[in-house]
Amino acid sequence: MKLLDALIIAVVQGATEFLPVSSKAHDMLTARLLGVAHVPVEFLITIHLGTLVSVVVFYRAEIWAMIRGLLRPVDEESRQWRRLLGLLILATIPAAIAGVAFENKIENALNQPQWHGLGLLVTACLLAAASRIKGTTPIGQVSLRQALLVGCAQACALLPGISRSGTTIVAGLGVGLEREAAPRFAFLLSVPTIFGGFLLEAKKVFEQGGGTAGGTGLYLLSAGVSAVVGYAAILVVMNSVRRGNLLYFAAYCLAVGLAVLLAGGRLGG
Repeated sequence: MKLLDALIIAVVQGATEFLPVSSKAHDMLTARLLGVAHVPVEFLITIHLGTLVSVVVFYRAEIWAMIRGLLRPVDEESRQWRRLLGLLILATIPAAIAGVAFENKIENALNQPQWHGLGLLVTACLLAAASRIKGTTPIGQVSLRQALLVGCAQACALLPGISRSGTTIVAGLGVGLEREAAPRFAFLLSVPTIFGGFLLEAKKVFEQGGGTAGGTGLYLLSAGVSAVVGYAAILVVMNSVRRGNLLYFAAYCLAVGLAVLLAGGRLGG
């Protein structure tokens, strides 16, 4: 893989992992627009690891507080952090079950551009509908029901073109979370999700005897780029949700989704 192609894909991945515009659709579109016939799975794993680093660094205080809450004696503070960790684990379960149950069907759909186009239109509608919703539940008071519903929304985001960040943020707003709490819960939820996906794909590569065909230096550089861009994207989304500015993302998803559907076979199958 060429250096410029790798860096462009890394930038797109870092941005779209957290911007509510579907990283799956943009990874597919970017590779095809660049004329890259095959993006090594090892490379995709590496840049996804970069986005994992970005969200872990961004929410390092919360993540450390949850870990510390497991290790320290039980008191009111540790109990709250343990509860949040439990809710995040609960919300991860629906996507894990769906991913295992429908793995082959999801993989087939991911290779078909028209499904990405349709998914982007769905994402646009969700973002537009939720742009003015104002919830009242802070992250410390998220209920089991609210967490499970956000988790079910994340499971739906396994489909091509459906933004994981967008769907979970919209679901959080829809079940009553504050504008500050909805993206925060969604991004914390991305930590076990991205890490779980990383482990599964890494296991496959290891079993198949894969390696860094493009060079370790290129892969590490791309991961670093993905991490930096991902961190910036989290800031953008947090500010946008806080201000209720989701319509811009909705318009973008609508435009790209229509473009993908109109391009049809020119994007390949």
